[in-house]
Amino acid sequence: MFNRLSRPARVAATVLSAAAALGAASATAKDLTISASLPKVHFWVGGHMDPFANQIEANTGIKFKRFYAGELVAVGRELDALKGGTIDVAAPLLAPYHEGRFALSDVTQLPTYNTSAVSITKAFQKLLDSPVKVKGDKTFYQYEIADKGIRVWPLGATAAYALSTTGKTLQNPADMKGLPLRAGSAMHTIALQQMGATPVTMPASQAYEALSRGTVNGLVLSVGDWKSYSFQDLMKYTITGVAIGHWESYLAVEEGMWNKLSADERQKWDRIARDVAMKNAEGIDKQDVEVRDAAEKKGSKFVDINTLSKDMQAHIAKASTATWVQWIEQTEKKGHPAKATAKLWAQLIQAEGGKVPEGVAEYLAR
Repeated sequence: MFNRLSRPARVAATVLSAAAALGAASATAKDLTISASLPKVHFWVGGHMDPFANQIEANTGIKFKRFYAGELVAVGRELDALKGGTIDVAAPLLAPYHEGRFALSDVTQLPTYNTSAVSITKAFQKLLDSPVKVKGDKTFYQYEIADKGIRVWPLGATAAYALSTTGKTLQNPADMKGLPLRAGSAMHTIALQQMGATPVTMPASQAYEALSRGTVNGLVLSVGDWKSYSFQDLMKYTITGVAIGHWESYLAVEEGMWNKLSADERQKWDRIARDVAMKNAEGIDKQDVEVRDAAEKKGSKFVDINTLSKDMQAHIAKASTATWVQWIEQTEKKGHPAKATAKLWAQLIQAEGGKVPEGVAEYLAR
């Protein structure tokens, strides 16, 4: 059909149309600040934060200003930064470093057998989604997360946290007595004390110097995580086949910011966050194997728990069960539903093929 507008009028209409389109794009595009307190080499940054941000940018009008290695927010300050508006997204929010504020999130650090990054990530997502009430009418998510005014998704869990030394072999219970070992959390402190060792609590980022100087003779950390802190040449002896838990944390946003997103953006965000967490877990399991293979080629020894003396196997099993009991009872004394949470967690990890230490099921059934 013949356009009845004059050429100047048609040009003006085109300009107005372009301006309207630009205005619409500007109205939907969002610049959000996303922050990691960890370096890019860490598998929760290069393997989670960046892939997540890349996919969100590719599928929505959201754009991120990215900060790494604590240059904007330090470890353990992520919740305050979200609530104060310093950042829009914590990637990750490291719950165990927020002392007393995420009392139940440590449940993933309870000792287990036959678990992996993938199985724990699946179980943790199910824990967050679970309709089971852990206290009154509140689910785990409502009690632990929603009441803080944030919204979260799991990261890819670490692979099994293993007990490693700079050379000392751990064949019998007596070998553990008084041995100074780095602990990264309250749960690790409990586990090492139950084993008779002397826990020295410090962030992994500070452990290299302590290990080099002999201040500590080993640590509790996933083998794949050695790469983040250059521990490959320091660790010479590692017990495998038992997990001194797995470390989980969160991708987190403040609830008010979340509500500003469109329904379509929220749907895509949720889907991408879940997908990236599972891909992250797969990559973490793969990295755990790669770092172990590289360390073995350099002389590191990895010893399956089933090859240790019967006394040592029983000693670690007893300490693992005691860790569950101690964490539950001391957390319950602070008013938190630790036993209900641990019972649900045990069911979820067993549904994913994992096992709990002998005696735990009986204790949880009381």
